[in-house]
Amino acid sequence: MFSDICFYVKGKTIEVDGQDFLLGELTESCLNITPDEYHEIKDKHKKLKDMIVPEKLNENLDEKDLDLWIDKLFEIDSLLRRHKIFQVIGASVKTIRSLVSSDDILEKTISFLPLVLKYGDIISDIYSFNQTIFVFIKNWIMNLGKCEPWNYAAAYYDFVSSPSAYKYIINPIQHSEGIYKYHDTLTSFTLVPREKSEGSGEYIIAEYYHTSSLQSLLKIDYMKGLMTGHCIRRCEHCKRFYLSTNAYRTRFCDKTSLEDPKFTCKQIAYRKTHIKDSNDNNPKYQTYKKAVHRIMRSCQRGTITVEVRDTLLNKAEAIYHIAATSPKYSDQEFEKQMSSDNLYKLCGIEPPKRGRPKAVKDENG
Repeated sequence: MFSDICFYVKGKTIEVDGQDFLLGELTESCLNITPDEYHEIKDKHKKLKDMIVPEKLNENLDEKDLDLWIDKLFEIDSLLRRHKIFQVIGASVKTIRSLVSSDDILEKTISFLPLVLKYGDIISDIYSFNQTIFVFIKNWIMNLGKCEPWNYAAAYYDFVSSPSAYKYIINPIQHSEGIYKYHDTLTSFTLVPREKSEGSGEYIIAEYYHTSSLQSLLKIDYMKGLMTGHCIRRCEHCKRFYLSTNAYRTRFCDKTSLEDPKFTCKQIAYRKTHIKDSNDNNPKYQTYKKAVHRIMRSCQRGTITVEVRDTLLNKAEAIYHIAATSPKYSDQEFEKQMSSDNLYKLCGIEPPKRGRPKAVKDENG
């Protein structure tokens, strides 16, 4: 079920159900619920509610009717679970089915009806959050000159305090359904020591949240992400949302292309429009450039030989070529590939000790 959501915010990551994600990653998956998908989910839920008429909710309720309603509810559940966030926060299908598995039809009905209401709350939160934040991203985030945390915060202040905010922030007066809540309902909040990642041995004072609201999770994940420099942008080509973890004003995403899975959306966009992100706003190029600079500096300092330098540069160039011509690596995955530890490991070379090597004294002292 989605009524009991517990999570930890740990620096630039969020831990949900024992899994770590970048802040903003789960929000991105929710924003990528398309209008067609949303309307299919909403219509199925409305039809289910229409089937549950008061006349049938009595002691003569036909068990076949109840089983049909339960099946309809699981159709809605399966549509939601196409998206990462609902795979993570939702209880297993087996667990949910166990809630409505009683042989007593009255008990079964009593367990089933709250589920219908809860899925209705989830659908309402999806609409309220997605519609509101879509406008914020489109009209504020995408037009920022500098992509920095303080600028994101200023943009959000302008967004919610604008005289015309009531027009685009979902509310029950201007809109037929839903409400974007300014105050989140938390069952509990506390600060606890927590490992950065399982088995890392590094600890952090994490923020622990417990809520029954999907919207609360989304807003904390999204806003905390903005304050760490994680920004969700919208691809100008495929119109999907994607997470950027740096300050680059990218225009296209590096997701697998919907038109040709052998390429990224960014590569297909360039083929069709001959427009591409400049190198200054290209995360992969900037990561590659930093790796090259790091390797060259190590050689200049004498911590690696010229032969090792050339081996590392060739490996970095080969990985960059793959990343630039295929959808194999996301921007975040490419950063890991270009890390010093990984490059040395791939080349079968022992990493040098940190710092400059000690000066060698000549025989005369």
